[in-house]
Amino acid sequence: MAKKKKIKELQPKIKVRLDSRTIITVRDESKLDFWREKYPNLEVIKDL
Repeated sequence: MAKKKKIKELQPKIKVRLDSRTIITVRDESKLDFWREKYPNLEVIKDL
């Protein structure tokens, strides 16, 4: 018998520019705080 596929919950994504060359996608605010400690000048580009 075939198994049912699990449904993934889509979490909001936040696009962040760490420096002039590096852009990352962060899934939640706690991860954004983590990156903000390492890169105090980061910019939030877009909340997807």
